[in-house]
Amino acid sequence: MELTIESATPIFAPAVARKIQKGLILILEDQRGFRRVYRDVLEQDGYQVLEAANGEEGWEAILTQKPDLVLLDLGLPLLDGFQVLEKIRRSEQTKNIPVIVFSVLGEPRDVKKAIEMGANDYSVKGFYTPRQILGKIRGLLKDPTHKSHLTSYRLVLDQERKSALRLGDDLGLQGGFKCPSCDADMEVDFFPDYARADGHWFAARFACPSCEKPF
Repeated sequence: MELTIESATPIFAPAVARKIQKGLILILEDQRGFRRVYRDVLEQDGYQVLEAANGEEGWEAILTQKPDLVLLDLGLPLLDGFQVLEKIRRSEQTKNIPVIVFSVLGEPRDVKKAIEMGANDYSVKGFYTPRQILGKIRGLLKDPTHKSHLTSYRLVLDQERKSALRLGDDLGLQGGFKCPSCDADMEVDFFPDYARADGHWFAARFACPSCEKPF
């Protein structure tokens, strides 16, 4: 049975025994096309699917239907994805529901914020196929306590190497790798680029180890 929520006043079926083997997945996404693609993949794999098109409907569905996992878009109307995620993790009724964020927002700050707020995983739309998302869902339902960790690295530049000198020239750093605020030697932060692939691609920025300002 598929329950679709698309009106401003959704009507939920009364609680009944679920005749499913794998679980109930809530797709909380405002774009109908995305919902349809993920719904088809999930239903073909044996999951029951619930849909909601905005944050308020989604939160009501979470409270009344108790899905086994939530696929959560961040750019939602009425309540955005961060607000929904905060509600999920604050409520005793819902705090243990696994949440996979899938969003067009791939900025490291958005990824970091979602993970720190309690998302179990983060995927960027367009860079992961529905089948790859399905793999994440299978893994999380086997181990609901699993949570992705943000692994970042800070490296010290060897400013005497020719490659470092070329990098400084290419970036137009006339004063070398010095912090413009406190004149300390800058270092390089590497953090996972979730718009490419977890753990294999990294974005980079300069950061000052003294005043902790990124550049």
